[in-house]
Amino acid sequence: MRRMLTLLLALPGCSTVLDEADGGVVLTDAGRPPVADPGGQDADFMEDFGAPAQDAGPSPDAGAELDAAVVDEPDAAAPDAGACALGTACRPVVIPALPYVDEGDTRDAPAADWDRYACAPDTDEGGGEVVYALDLAAPATIRVEVDDAPGDGVDVDVHLLTRADPAACVARDNQAVERALPAGRTLIVVDTWVNGAGEAFPGPYRLAVSARAMGDCAVRAEAIRMAWGACDPSLDCFEGPDANGQNARFLRLPATGPVVKEAHLVTVEDAFPGGWPASSRDGIAAHYARSEAASGYAMDRREPWAPEGEGGSQWGQSAYSRPLPVLDEAWYVNMFWSPRPAAGTRMIVTNPANGRAVVAAAGYETGPGSNTAIGGVSEEIHDYLGTEHRDALQLGFAVDQDLPLGPVDCPP
Repeated sequence: MRRMLTLLLALPGCSTVLDEADGGVVLTDAGRPPVADPGGQDADFMEDFGAPAQDAGPSPDAGAELDAAVVDEPDAAAPDAGACALGTACRPVVIPALPYVDEGDTRDAPAADWDRYACAPDTDEGGGEVVYALDLAAPATIRVEVDDAPGDGVDVDVHLLTRADPAACVARDNQAVERALPAGRTLIVVDTWVNGAGEAFPGPYRLAVSARAMGDCAVRAEAIRMAWGACDPSLDCFEGPDANGQNARFLRLPATGPVVKEAHLVTVEDAFPGGWPASSRDGIAAHYARSEAASGYAMDRREPWAPEGEGGSQWGQSAYSRPLPVLDEAWYVNMFWSPRPAAGTRMIVTNPANGRAVVAAAGYETGPGSNTAIGGVSEEIHDYLGTEHRDALQLGFAVDQDLPLGPVDCPP
């Protein structure tokens, strides 16, 4: 089975990669490409092996580079590169900049030394492996993905190690992995799976590595006025006078409770002859493509346009009454608030079960009307958080209103 593994140093993005000017993830000096080849590596071998030459940086399709920051050199002296083959534990392929993409082939792996890893001791990885090194100047979260083409006879897995020892494996997977890592060196090992009959499945692979810094996920403690007719005892809701002295219902934030899955809203890049869709799925496929292109988040989108008729609305029309910015629509959140916050107000949506979080855009939509659900979010948010319709999430207004929209990695 051929797989594709993507590493996100966060996500994130999903995952926006921040550059050095934005305070994003940076690499140590150890991650910089050397001026000259220190180990006498052969350029032709590098091409055959599939790894970019160390003075070339990532392949062109890796996206915008994230320049490495110069910091103190590591204390430990580097091993004699001439005594080790490139891609082995003593001479890993150093990732020079982020994002990074490499296409390799474990049939040409320089070693097959590690058969078992502490993070999956019952899994046989006895085929050839290729070792990469990533040097972080600050904590970040890594996400790894590999391409997956069933039936092609290739099966490689990725492992994250804190040192050159399979006992130091902290995470592995055959398709995708996310892991928060401290500053310093992490080894990324692409190893070949072996089945119960002792048959290895080596072959081509594509490794992608990107990064984003951890965000500030602080939320405000406050109570907001809701349009509910009554409080439900399942939520932290109370009644009291509003600013005009009228009895009203309030919800304390941050609030945790059921969150519905919302339908899609028309964006400024969606064009329709009558201004709005003619049906629940009119032009929805093109909308999905625009959303994926703007957010960088790939998933199987299925929700239709928001229904017409609510308050005289058209298909896909929000309470905002105007088309939304594309990125805001991908990551939007709503509540049955009264009044509605300003369009684009940042909220943090968190899954308490796994710690994943998204910076969402509030103020475009109002609902749901049920007083047993604290709000609603787009299907993109539910997908990233690993939740479904009416699963429990936490909603709160972000203290930092300049946070970029999308997945965010929150420090513990």
